[in-house]
Amino acid sequence: MFSKPVDPRQALVRRLSVINLENFRRQYVRRRWKLSFRIVALCNHLTRMMKKDLRKQEDELRDCESDQEEEALKMRPRSRTRSMSS
Repeated sequence: MFSKPVDPRQALVRRLSVINLENFRRQYVRRRWKLSFRIVALCNHLTRMMKKDLRKQEDELRDCESDQEEEALKMRPRSRTRSMSS
């Protein structure tokens, strides 16, 4: 099948050309991890964008007089509390 290397240079070339399976597996696993990480990041990004759009639409739909009354009640000044020093 394979002939013996003729000289040391040919032996070196053969040794260097052999695929290191351990490195190959590591690179493959890392590539798959990167790809899955990118997919998850993309999904998170799209989800955030959709939530922003929904919030924006809700805010536009909720702009009515009754909301302004609610805001006025929320902004009512609080009664003053007595200080401890008096």
